[in-house]
Amino acid sequence: MSVNIYNIVQYYHFLISEFLTEDCIAIDATCGNGNDSLYLCNAMKGKGFLYAFDIQEEAVSNTRELLRKDCKFNNYKVILDSHSNIDQYIFGHVQLAVFNLGYLPDSQFIISTKIETTIPALEKMLSRLKLKGYILIAAYSGHDKGLERNALFDFLEKLDARQFKVVNHRIININNYPPELFIIQKMHETN
Repeated sequence: MSVNIYNIVQYYHFLISEFLTEDCIAIDATCGNGNDSLYLCNAMKGKGFLYAFDIQEEAVSNTRELLRKDCKFNNYKVILDSHSNIDQYIFGHVQLAVFNLGYLPDSQFIISTKIETTIPALEKMLSRLKLKGYILIAAYSGHDKGLERNALFDFLEKLDARQFKVVNHRIININNYPPELFIIQKMHETN
């Protein structure tokens, strides 16, 4: 499979195919129009289960419609709620979680992800992440001049390096707010 590493979504879909096990629990923390949810559901081939979150009714409706129409399986639950409330829905371990930060494409720019909910959601996901599990975060800085991305970077660089490894993949020769990809892998359980 040929992958354009400069297309963040295509690149992280490629990584999902490498990281995901068919029988796992996966999270789409910001389901938006449902493209990541659809990819995850089909990649698990009906054996795993996806929880997809969004705070916008439009996003939840778009995701449900896309999954109803194009998903080959019924291995998902789409939830109208903040990703910071995952602890109210998920009690087991998670193999893979994806965040696509920013705003819903083709929608209102005034509604976007905020660091005040993104960091608590990440903390909860990190505590539920299986050993060798992954969190992938596509961070866009154009919607808020980089405030969320910068706070996310500060949070991630302080994670215990014995427990988590964090990689930052970004395009450095484009000036129009290209997205960055953060990849977190859980390496060790806490003692």
